[in-house]
Amino acid sequence: MTTNVGSHQSGRLVRPYAITGGRVGNELSPMALEALVTATPGGAQMIDHLAYERAEIVRLTESPTAVVEIAALLEVPIGVVRVLVDDLVEIGAVNVAGPTVDSFDSDGEDYPDLLQRLLDGIKAL
Repeated sequence: MTTNVGSHQSGRLVRPYAITGGRVGNELSPMALEALVTATPGGAQMIDHLAYERAEIVRLTESPTAVVEIAALLEVPIGVVRVLVDDLVEIGAVNVAGPTVDSFDSDGEDYPDLLQRLLDGIKAL
């Protein structure tokens, strides 16, 4: 992949706000880091008509892929992935399954559980 945001190692330098059209995702419903994204059959058919990062997300999600993994593979911030995945859900290119961020208490009590699940998932790779 050559989408490195903020990296000069690849030939392509794209600012996050350019990828998302200036949107930061405040208007989106919460999406957990471990939520699984899966391309739909319609998404596979749309791939040639999608912008680079959106098309890559559809390709990467032929099998269920976690939001955090998509961010790592595309080398873009998690917020960018959340905005792009939300766009793809709206047009029917992908589905998202899994917990939402709002299922965690705002006082942070469940945060260590989230981190443990994330660590367990990484170890399972």
